[in-house]
Amino acid sequence: MNKQRAVDYMNLRPRVFIIDQYAGWDPRYQIKTRVISTRPYHALFMKQMLIRAEQEQINKDFATGPDFTIINSGEFVAGKLPDVPNKTSVNVNFTTKEQIILGTSYAGEMKKGIFGVMHYYMPQKGALSMHCSANIGPEGDTTILFGLSGTGKTTLSSDPKRSLIGDDEHVWTDTNVFNIEGGCYAKCDGLTREKEPDIYDAIKFGALVENIKYYDDQNKPRAVNYFDTSLT
Repeated sequence: MNKQRAVDYMNLRPRVFIIDQYAGWDPRYQIKTRVISTRPYHALFMKQMLIRAEQEQINKDFATGPDFTIINSGEFVAGKLPDVPNKTSVNVNFTTKEQIILGTSYAGEMKKGIFGVMHYYMPQKGALSMHCSANIGPEGDTTILFGLSGTGKTTLSSDPKRSLIGDDEHVWTDTNVFNIEGGCYAKCDGLTREKEPDIYDAIKFGALVENIKYYDDQNKPRAVNYFDTSLT
């Protein structure tokens, strides 16, 4: 019923946004992921967070359809059903291989939804999915840094003397450690160039910031205020 509600809402919109990309860098373990959203913001977010490819390759790989589909109608609320007491509802169905989002515009629901999907499929393939950051040294030595959200994984992994593999979601196989994602999604609270130069310098035109404000100062046009936490 939630899926039908999400689809009905999409049918009322003047346009929807669809992207086809991949979760996981290792081709042996990749999940072909299709994102259908009513907001361009959500499509842009997942275009950054998933792994891109040339259009010709995508057309070939997705000719038989995706492995998993996200249907994001988050602007519209869930219905009042006996099993759905809240206006916000995020459902994952491993039979139809779909995630349905209603009642929340938080883009992270899609990111973490795919992470949960990888948690389901990777052990079946003999691989370990992990909530961690990872980087690699000049000798090929990989470091894995575990921790809850907001405890420093991104900060610790962005070591200028080591190459970043990823800052949040990885899979450990018998031959490698690979990033599930194609980009970073870092917390900006109190961000400074001194503390996290790589992340700080990455936030420029073309980056996407969520639940954060610009300075209300004409002398600082388009400058992000990393110390205003009123929205998060």
